[in-house]
Amino acid sequence: MKKLMFFLLVAAFAAVGFSAQKAMAQEKQEKKAAAAKELRLQGTIVRMSTDESNLDLQVGNAVRKVRFDSSTKWTRGAKAAETSEFKQGSFVIILGKEEKGEFLATRIDLRKPR
Repeated sequence: MKKLMFFLLVAAFAAVGFSAQKAMAQEKQEKKAAAAKELRLQGTIVRMSTDESNLDLQVGNAVRKVRFDSSTKWTRGAKAAETSEFKQGSFVIILGKEEKGEFLATRIDLRKPR
C-alpha cells in the first residue's frame, strides 16, 4: 500500500512538472516571437514635430518617417530623458515595429554624436 501511494505521489509530481515545463516553453516561444518583430533603426534626426508626434530619421542615404506616441520611452543610455533633449542633428537608436506601413517607436535612445 505504501509503495502504491508513493508511486501515485511521484506520478502526480511528474505530471505537474511536465505541464509546467510545457507552459514555460510556450511562453519562451511567445517572447522570442515578440522580440523578433521589434525592429531597430539608428541615424540622425532630420526633422522632429512633437505636435504631430513624428520625426524624420536619416538612415544611410534614406530618410525614414518615425511615429511616436505617449507610450514611447525616451532615454539617454539607460536613464530616462526629456523629449526636449532630442533635436535636429541628434544621433538616436530607435526600437519599434512596422504598423500599417509606418514605423511606430516604442523606445528612442539619444546617443553621443558620431
